[in-house]
Amino acid sequence: MVEKRQTGRVLKRSFKKILVPLDGSRISFRALKEAINLARFTGSQVIGIYVIPEDISALPITEIVQPLSTLHQSGFEKKIFRYGKKIVADAEEICKKNKIKFSGHIVKGNPGYDIVKFSSTDKVGLIVIGSRGKGPTKEIFLGSVSNYVVHKAKCPVMIIK
Repeated sequence: MVEKRQTGRVLKRSFKKILVPLDGSRISFRALKEAINLARFTGSQVIGIYVIPEDISALPITEIVQPLSTLHQSGFEKKIFRYGKKIVADAEEICKKNKIKFSGHIVKGNPGYDIVKFSSTDKVGLIVIGSRGKGPTKEIFLGSVSNYVVHKAKCPVMIIK
């Protein structure tokens, strides 16, 4: 990120940590690729986070209905945790191929709230998030999670379409 002073000179400002919320959607992996490009330029570490939603309504409808047996609490949690581990592992592999330091985290809770909470407790300098995820909830311009993150995060947020 660049910062402009009143003298007209542009100063390079680097981030030590770039947070990328991942949900398995194509847009979240596009956000990861943008974060990798930024990390290469700034020498930053990329942190991937997958939030297991406590509320089943935050999941894509395809996850809810296929197969119906996964709606049982124990089977559902195991399945969604395995899915999150795979997404984080895929992100780690992409970063490794691009020689970017990566750390992955899986947390359980409310996606928007926990992304913002994680970004403030881990001293993240930038959040790079996809404009829409896999969730069924639609807002007019942004997905509900990215909209929440934009309005509540204390650090800069980059939205990827």
